[in-house]
Amino acid sequence: MPTHASRYRPDAAPDYSHRFHAGNVGDVWKHCVLVTLLAGAASGGRRVASLDTHAGEGRYALGSTGEWTEGIGRLWQQPDADDDPSVARYLALAKRLAPGDPRPHAYPGSPLFARSVLGDDARLRLWERDAGACERLRASFTGDAAARVDCGDGLADLAGALAAESEADATVVLIDPPWAQKADWTVVPDVLTDAARRSPRVCFVLWYPVKSLTRPNAMMARFEQAGVSASLAELITTPLAHQRQRLNGSGLVLVRPPAGTLAAIAAAATSLGERCAPRPGAWSLRLVSW
Repeated sequence: MPTHASRYRPDAAPDYSHRFHAGNVGDVWKHCVLVTLLAGAASGGRRVASLDTHAGEGRYALGSTGEWTEGIGRLWQQPDADDDPSVARYLALAKRLAPGDPRPHAYPGSPLFARSVLGDDARLRLWERDAGACERLRASFTGDAAARVDCGDGLADLAGALAAESEADATVVLIDPPWAQKADWTVVPDVLTDAARRSPRVCFVLWYPVKSLTRPNAMMARFEQAGVSASLAELITTPLAHQRQRLNGSGLVLVRPPAGTLAAIAAAATSLGERCAPRPGAWSLRLVSW
């Protein structure tokens, strides 16, 4: 019988690129939460290892127009709109990693945020299936002895990688798949469920897009039925009634986040929702734990 990871089709051609969506509101939500969570995991001087199963290419050039204008572009234009510490930390890192004036000319990917938050000595394990993107990612970490870049399927390798990870005080795994196949909505949560059971001290973060609530709700029910305790943090910036079958928002499933993470990201959602929603006030946060 095939394993969950093998049913994820690690030999199939990649059909998604982070570059087409870089800096959009989904990236902003994902990376603001990731930065907050990693900072919490590393508090008190703890050594944190970061694993990224779909790492992308590290940094993305931004054209004069694109999805980024409703994401990082909104924050870039209003850097002092509020004093939420999570949003301020995330935005400061984004500007340091990919500066631009008066607009961003590039956007950093999750691996660069992780390296900046955790420091130069933290172990990073990064996977990217697309050969070209993998080489660009590898170039971003040239000379970084603590980062390992693999051109392959991170979901297929995750169980073995976690079994070998023992030196860090804490381990954080980001799973950010393409969601290009309907089967992803069952296979990916099953891989996470298996990994969470095998590694009871590891923190997992799973990002997903929201075009309707049908698949996210079914995925949440799947986790509950499997007995995986987690939290869902879903930021909707365009109400589903106004726009369907396009990106209305995105969510994250958080398994074992550091203490204080949920309160911090709930506060950040207010700032991001008010600044990124195309219609003033038309945003919402769903924060559920089970």
